[in-house]
Formats: sequence, structure tokens, C-alpha cells
Amino acid sequence: MKTTSRSVTRATSLSGFTAMELLVAISVVMVLAGLTMQVMKNGRQKAQQVRAAQKIKDLGAAFVAYTGENGGLLPRENHSGSGDTWQAASEEAATEVWYNALTLNMSQRSVGEIGEAGEPQLFYEDGYPLFVPGAPYPKSEKKLENPMFAIGMNSRLQRRDNDTGDKPQGTLASIQAPGNTVIFLERGMPKDQMVVRSQANFSASPKAGPKAFAGRHNQKGLLLFADGHVEVKSPREILTGSGKVRTLEEGSSVVWTRDPDDDPN
Repeated sequence: MKTTSRSVTRATSLSGFTAMELLVAISVVMVLAGLTMQVMKNGRQKAQQVRAAQKIKDLGAAFVAYTGENGGLLPRENHSGSGDTWQAASEEAATEVWYNALTLNMSQRSVGEIGEAGEPQLFYEDGYPLFVPGAPYPKSEKKLENPMFAIGMNSRLQRRDNDTGDKPQGTLASIQAPGNTVIFLERGMPKDQMVVRSQANFSASPKAGPKAFAGRHNQKGLLLFADGHVEVKSPREILTGSGKVRTLEEGSSVVWTRDPDDDPN
């Protein structure tokens, strides 16, 4: 049978229309899939932030309990001897370091006990107080070599005495602005992304200053204050672009030292 030009044109038109419909449908599906994945990612990040906030808040309660049991003294920020390895954490001199003292106060095994038992994997279990959801721990066994901290104690609370070289623990009562003074913060780890170019010291050590504040929850992180409350802030609210720590006089609500008048941020 001879095909007329009209029937060919009609068939081509129908075929072209069907192909166009298919392309549009595929595009719509891809867009919806992308939106769904973004919503799921945002939801996952929010859930991780909520869980991390509860963990750091629990750490704050243990912090206050520790000071009450020790004449108001703050726990030490780190072990100043051979470093914060598993072995060093198990030494007697590290007993009053926060990662040992506070975990014991929470009826959990201390970091020193975990190291002494040769069970470093326990440190990275979801139920352990110092494990932070959303933190970029190494997926390999490299993380087992030493404890890697995603939370750090504010390193500006304990200043070294210029004359004696000692570093007094300080007391909770000496914190002049407890509602503004940081005790613990989410600290940067090697694989955390820096939000401000001038940030530094993303080393996963147990102490951290303002430049090591990690914005791992949609470029924001958690700060625990001396009065026990937790805030979500961006590193941009803490640091200027040049790396200077913002002060109260510059509109910041965050204090990093026990007495901002005698010892500014």
C-alpha cells in the first residue's frame, strides 16, 4: 500500500511529540529526585544536630557536677605530658582531664580506661558520650590509633602563668559571664570543611580555641556555655575574615575567657 505524505507527516508528528513528552517526564523525575535527596540530606543533618546538641548538653551537666564535687575547680583541658594518646590518657596525671573525669561522672568508661583495655572502637560507638553524630571520623582503622575528638574544651579558660609556667585549672565561680562563656565547642577534625578561610587547628585534639570551631551542620556548629545552655552558631559569627576573634564590644555575644575585662577574647 502506498503511504501518503500526509500519513507520514502525521506519524512523524506523533512520534516527535511522544519523544518530547518522554524527555519532559525524565527531566521532571530528575528534578524531583534531586529535591527529594536534598530534603533527605537536610533532614539527616538536622537529626544529627539535635543528637549532637543533646550529647554536648549532657557533657555540660557532667561538667557542673564535677566542679561541685571538686571545690569549684574546672577539669583540665588536656594532658600536658606526652600528648593525648590512648596510653597518655590512661596515666594518673590525666585523671582530672575532662575526657576522663566527665565520662566517669556520666557512669561511662573514661578514655583512659578504653585505651588501657585496648578497645579503642568503643570510643567511636554511637552511644559513647564523646561520639558526635555528623562528625567526619575516618572510615578506616586510622581513627583507632589515637582518640579523635569532635568536641573540645575551650582552651582559653586556663591560661599559663608567665612567672611559674603553671596552668591553673581555674574555678567555675571565676567565670564572670556564664551565660556568654564557652565551655565546650564542636571542634574541627581533619576532614571538616572550614567555613572561614582564617580557621586553623582542625586537629581533633581534646581542646580547641575559636579558630577551631567547626561548622559541620550546614556550616554551623554547637557551643555549650557555662550556664548549661547550647547555641547553634556559624564560625562567621565568631571570627572576622582576617581571623580576629569577635569581642563583646564588636557585637559578639560569645566570650572565650573567664574574665573578658581582664583577659579579652
